[in-house]
Amino acid sequence: MKYIITSIFLSVFCWGGNAQIIKSKLDIVGGISAREFAHIGARYQYGEIAQLGVYVGNDMELNANEAIRTFCIDNMIHFGKLNFYSNRSVWYARQGYTFLKNRIDAQETRKYSYIDLAIGREFPFNDWLGLNIDLGLIVQFREYKEKTPPINTPLNTNLRSLPLARIQLYYSF
Repeated sequence: MKYIITSIFLSVFCWGGNAQIIKSKLDIVGGISAREFAHIGARYQYGEIAQLGVYVGNDMELNANEAIRTFCIDNMIHFGKLNFYSNRSVWYARQGYTFLKNRIDAQETRKYSYIDLAIGREFPFNDWLGLNIDLGLIVQFREYKEKTPPINTPLNTNLRSLPLARIQLYYSF
């Protein structure tokens, strides 16, 4: 009985779980998104189906009176059919956190915190370059306003949800 259990364990461990060899573990990413604006960052493949991403972005100061900066960290869980180029599943679910700081003139700063929930698809062009697109929902759970005369408003914890769309170009190492 001990040999049967050991052989079952080894067969599940060795051949089960869709074992795959990831061709690339690090992606450099640049893109544009609703609530992440124009951003650049990196994603690291830390498991067979999971990637961790860190991005910084801004609004490229299109409005002269305000400057928006963002910081985002997310986790992507891949599923579905494997792609030949990346040896990664093409579909993914993305969960993340976005911090947005909006400076309006020199007197007011607003800080927002968001939870990102999205589903998307990768489109690899070859084994080192590709595009990913996702759609979902971004939920604002925190807002804080600061004014230059020290009149700070308390935390606004009302939940607001907004649509989320993101397109990114990635380069794999």
